[in-house]
Amino acid sequence: MFGELVRKNRTKRIYNRSDVSLSLLKELIEDARFSASTVNRQEIRYILVNDDQMCRKIFRITNLSTTHKVDEENRPGAFIVMITKREINLPDSFLYYNLGIATANLTLSASSRGYSCVTLLSTNMEKLGELISLDGEYKAVSVIAVGKSDQEVRTVDLEGGDTSYYKEEGVHIVPKLTADTLIVGTI
Repeated sequence: MFGELVRKNRTKRIYNRSDVSLSLLKELIEDARFSASTVNRQEIRYILVNDDQMCRKIFRITNLSTTHKVDEENRPGAFIVMITKREINLPDSFLYYNLGIATANLTLSASSRGYSCVTLLSTNMEKLGELISLDGEYKAVSVIAVGKSDQEVRTVDLEGGDTSYYKEEGVHIVPKLTADTLIVGTI
């Protein structure tokens, strides 16, 4: 059951503009809050965005509209901005470890509810902070798009070589290295 959910939880970049309720976003944070956290510091905070105008503005500063050439009509219905205090006295490696676990829990939670996500780390976080009027004490560290998607994504096993995404007959293909390829030894 868990393995099926993990396999179903694929990044989607094209959305069908379905509304995403604030109550759903809060449910995702409810699941994310149980994530492991280095020294149990729980430094990550969340700003939930489902206002149509603000979603439009955030979409425009992400790489969905530039690198991935997603039309505005196919933008996600909501965003979750992950923030932390500028001065947390925690190494970046710990912060990004915590962000990774919280992101995994959040996106798995969304997937279990029939929603899709994409993490947009290549967004200009300073500009995002200005856009959402983030208090100067905080900084944006990640943004996750949330919505309903009709985009078909399929994984294919790969023993080695090029892991770049590609399209095949309109399907977004994600090559994944096999477990045997990833295991470099046993003791």
